[in-house]
Amino acid sequence: MDTKRRDEIEYTVRKLQFEIWTGAKLKYAAGLPPLPQLFAPDVAIENTGFSFEIRDSMPNAFRRRDNETAGMIDNVRQIVSIRSGLKYEVQRFTAAHELGHLVLHQAHLGTKLHRDRSLSGFQMGVRPPLEQEADLFAALWLAPSKTVATEFEARFGAIPIILNEDTAYWLVGQNGAHDLLASFADSLAFPMAVAQAEKFGRKRFTSLAKFFGMSPTAMAIRLQELNLVAY
Repeated sequence: MDTKRRDEIEYTVRKLQFEIWTGAKLKYAAGLPPLPQLFAPDVAIENTGFSFEIRDSMPNAFRRRDNETAGMIDNVRQIVSIRSGLKYEVQRFTAAHELGHLVLHQAHLGTKLHRDRSLSGFQMGVRPPLEQEADLFAALWLAPSKTVATEFEARFGAIPIILNEDTAYWLVGQNGAHDLLASFADSLAFPMAVAQAEKFGRKRFTSLAKFFGMSPTAMAIRLQELNLVAY
């Protein structure tokens, strides 16, 4: 995906979130809820005119080993369905992915049903361009750049956090510090440790992955993409 298209998708996300935020200021006179709650993908889907539901079984689903249909867009009935039984963060990312299809691709005009397999973050391997765009939309929607930077700084202080003996010890303790220090720069070991951390020094907090409702892997990739971690 080229830079221009990435910028277009990020602009679309920011514009839609600004509209939701502006409307919420009138609705929540006593104060806005946390941003992950305010930008819940299921609520945003319903704002597009589609209904949202979580189903025990998916109609016309495909099954291949353990990779069943996780999300589906029914353009005829205007319903977005997410399969129950998935982890919370997988349901959340899948819903944000389907929202991306609604906003960016108008739910694949001309198709009655669009089905997606289980999604938890950026997917490995080659994926069709529209699926890559929906993945990016989901990551940007769930973890907006400015909000991630603000929450990151509140937990870890200086940006970026640099892997050294002190940070390794504060993140994973003495037993795990050696392995973390030995990890390669192109691995996700360090950003994963940061994404899952619930304490740093004397601070204790909700991990970034839990705060944003994302899998540790997806959150780690987002931290890496935003250059919030460095070797």
